Amino acid sequence: MVHFFIGTKAQFIKMATVMVEMQKRGIAYRYIDSGQHGELTRSLRQIFGIKEPDVNLSKDGRDITTMSAAVKWTFRLWSYCIFNKKWLRENVFSDGGICLVHGDTLSTLLGLKMAKAAGLAVGHVEAGLRSYNYFNPFPEELIRLYCMKRCDVLFAPSQEALQNLCKMRIAGEIVPVDGNTVVDALRLVEKAKVTVKIPSEPYALAACHRLETITNRQRLEKIVDLLNRVSSEMKVIFVTHKPTQQYLEKFDLKNKISSRVDVFGMQDYMNFTALMRNAKMVLADGGSIQEECRYLNKPCLILRNKTERPDGLGKNAMLWEFKTEMLNAFLEKIQNVNYPEEELPKPSKQIVEYLAKHYAQSMA
Repeated sequence: MVHFFIGTKAQFIKMATVMVEMQKRGIAYRYIDSGQHGELTRSLRQIFGIKEPDVNLSKDGRDITTMSAAVKWTFRLWSYCIFNKKWLRENVFSDGGICLVHGDTLSTLLGLKMAKAAGLAVGHVEAGLRSYNYFNPFPEELIRLYCMKRCDVLFAPSQEALQNLCKMRIAGEIVPVDGNTVVDALRLVEKAKVTVKIPSEPYALAACHRLETITNRQRLEKIVDLLNRVSSEMKVIFVTHKPTQQYLEKFDLKNKISSRVDVFGMQDYMNFTALMRNAKMVLADGGSIQEECRYLNKPCLILRNKTERPDGLGKNAMLWEFKTEMLNAFLEKIQNVNYPEEELPKPSKQIVEYLAKHYAQSMA
């Protein structure tokens, strides 16, 4: 049996494509929702046609948006690994097999620990990404290292990721795949109906949600200055997560945002990708957005000091590093560059082909 342990919105989007491929081939799977982004993933299940979770580890179905809630949730799930191994085997990971975790979040770490406690093999999707800095991003880099060293199967989405895993002398089986599964998600929603109004004038799409940025007043203030600077040249749509909204208010920065910046609440995946496809450029700190911009050939300024993802760097993407000169270089570059079309990979099919060979059970 194949189990999918999913927590965040980004994890769901990137794993849903694998579950969709499993459904097409009539291969049974179990879906475990860690409860980290319970509200956000609920609407996504309808968009991608994914069944309701076989197991939901959330107590109230709401997103975890505060540090105190995250700590309580982490300790509750971690306690299962120590005190309730039998319950994990019988109720969460029934039928044995392999559990797939994704990326570098707390859900990745907890999924690994819980599956191992239940006696399952663990597969890591999007394995091999490295920033080579333990504290940037923190704790993601440490979670990646811990999980990659303990997983049994590692799906590497690029040559760089494959080389990183080889250098680490990973004990698990390394399975190269041709790209990130987010490209399959973009395909699935490409022609979907959207409800958001796309501006007729050129605009930049912005998003910022990483805790390393929004919880730091100085960095978040620089983000606001960046949005205001870009808005002097074109309209800006700033899509904000709940924690981003909270910290903008906490640091008294909300009222400092220019009137040329339209502040939107969270958008569903179809609406957000539609905004991204039609934007002149994207300003974001999300790793998934960086990857999506790579496949869409969309100019992307990465609002971070470092990134573990090579996607688009030196081509359509540039690291901001919170430097004015980098923004200037980015704005100048996008006026004069045409990005060639490339044949897009189908990584979800490659992952399912491996799973079908080693862990498949047909749907009853």
